[in-house]
Amino acid sequence: MRFRHATLAVAALTVFGAGACSDDPEVATPAATPGASVAASAGAAALGEPGASASPGTPPTEGTSTAKPPKKSGGGSKARQGPAGKPAGSPDVLTAAGIGPYSIGVAQGELKTAGLVGKVTTKKTCGAAKGLSKYHSPDLAFTSGRLQRLTVTSTDIATPTGAKVGTTYAGLKGMYPAGKQLDDWVGASAWYTLDGGNALLFRIKDDKVASIDAGASSTLQFFYTDQQGC
Repeated sequence: MRFRHATLAVAALTVFGAGACSDDPEVATPAATPGASVAASAGAAALGEPGASASPGTPPTEGTSTAKPPKKSGGGSKARQGPAGKPAGSPDVLTAAGIGPYSIGVAQGELKTAGLVGKVTTKKTCGAAKGLSKYHSPDLAFTSGRLQRLTVTSTDIATPTGAKVGTTYAGLKGMYPAGKQLDDWVGASAWYTLDGGNALLFRIKDDKVASIDAGASSTLQFFYTDQQGC
């Protein structure tokens, strides 16, 4: 009897051991290792699964940032950039729109009130006067009370490109390549260049600039070629 009971006990232990080592998942389920659930939660959070959250120490994934957006500056507007070279209204810079306060189209009465023009000689609808010496005494021509053109002869005045009285004709053409040559009724030449509705006209003598006119484009051209207008 003792031998039989021992035999049955050995057989029972053998069956139990076989069941514990079986590959069938329904028979034996391995115990979860410590930290496995934490790793799974972190992986789910990285993939953006609903309800998942990464642990506090988990670094941000690619495409995310913990930096705060920069604050807006309190200035509200960009600094204005000043004009290059000499400022507008300089007595030494001549443009197609005029020089200093002598802007093409300005009212004769306005210049008179400001003390910027002396005696005006009037003939029909045309008026002629001199500007202040501060602006190198330009010759002013008015039509119906408005400044239509002016002429400068001082070597102290230059255009924004650097052209001035005394500049060679060849050099002038290089500064204003889009211009064209005009010839008057006696065969004298000038270089004419447009700038919007106004223009510059450089009178040439001995292959150099002798004087410079600025004014309304059509008025400037026809006055030089045909002596029409003021």
